[in-house]
Amino acid sequence: MKWNKPTRKRLARISGGAMLLLCLSAFLPAPAAQANYFSDLYNGLQKFSELPGEVSELQESYQQTIDELQQTQSELGEAKDQLGQTLTEMESYRSQNAALMEQNRQLSLVVDELKNERTAREQYFNRIKVTVITGVALLIGYFLLVRLLRLSMRSRSRKSDRLR
Repeated sequence: MKWNKPTRKRLARISGGAMLLLCLSAFLPAPAAQANYFSDLYNGLQKFSELPGEVSELQESYQQTIDELQQTQSELGEAKDQLGQTLTEMESYRSQNAALMEQNRQLSLVVDELKNERTAREQYFNRIKVTVITGVALLIGYFLLVRLLRLSMRSRSRKSDRLR
């Protein structure tokens, strides 16, 4: 089989890279294999003997987790009770607030009525005052007018008496 030039170059590169990897792997140290059955058996027994300790640690961790869960549940129950109390208090505050608002509205109506009555009373007293002042002024005016008429009539009667 005849290979052309680029294919030969490619084949030379691939084979050179493979040779380089083979040389490098020969010089690098490889881990030593151990075929000791007794040490493997000892290590297996040692790991097996450590299992009960790990199981007890897991049981303690499980028990601690259960205790924390129960504590969290009790805290949650307390928080729930407090929330219920708070909701009850809020509802009572709302009902008190509604009652106070109604009372405030009624008091506002009473205050408005009292203001209206006071205004009406003041207007009534002002009318009476104006009426009394007008009456007094009319009386004074009447007496002054009568006096002036008498004086003028006297002076006319004196003039007419003089002329006679």
